[in-house]
Amino acid sequence: MAQTPARVSQEIIRAARRQRAARLYNARKERWRFRLRRIRRAFFALSGIWIATLVTALVLGGISFMAGMLSILLGIAVFVMLSIYPAAPRTHAGDLESASLPELAGSAELWLEGKRRALPNAAVDAIDMIGVRLEQIAPQLAAMEETGPAAREVRKLLTEHLPGLVDSYTRIPAALRSKPGVSGASPSEQLVDGLSVISDEIEAMSLDLSRNDIDALATRNRFLETKYVDRD
Repeated sequence: MAQTPARVSQEIIRAARRQRAARLYNARKERWRFRLRRIRRAFFALSGIWIATLVTALVLGGISFMAGMLSILLGIAVFVMLSIYPAAPRTHAGDLESASLPELAGSAELWLEGKRRALPNAAVDAIDMIGVRLEQIAPQLAAMEETGPAAREVRKLLTEHLPGLVDSYTRIPAALRSKPGVSGASPSEQLVDGLSVISDEIEAMSLDLSRNDIDALATRNRFLETKYVDRD
């Protein structure tokens, strides 16, 4: 496969980082909405407990000091628990296997984004390029048959090879990640090379999936030229 010129690659990477910044901004907003929903639910639960205690006290003509204190403590405990749990959802490697094809590219990108801090700085460009390629292929996956051979190849790449590569790296002790191995390359260098290969493979798959549409468009253009341009 021909190498992309460095200038073009850097332009793509800069665009990928702008897109990533927009996605992170939207993700942060979604996390805050999730947290606000938790706090609102916790507040309603707290209010329910205290209102129920008040109603009980009115019906019974009062309650004991101990019962009142237990009600207050129960309300506070429920509020704290519901305002913390459930935690904001995170994508795990196992979730990739159960994701549908329309969800797979987005789920893989979210999973890889969650691993970014555990990976070396040298891998940043490769991670950003994978993000670009996943965005590129996402609409194609949405239109693909779940049981087709192309779907199996994409699933194998995104649910086995990509997580396997990253997890193999993160299992290596941090002190050994920058030291050359038997092949002469350090684990960090091997990771970057592997991520670059996966990025190129996603792009190749996207091109393969687009080939029929490209050929159909070329055929349509030739037909229009024959019908209208040549006539003039």
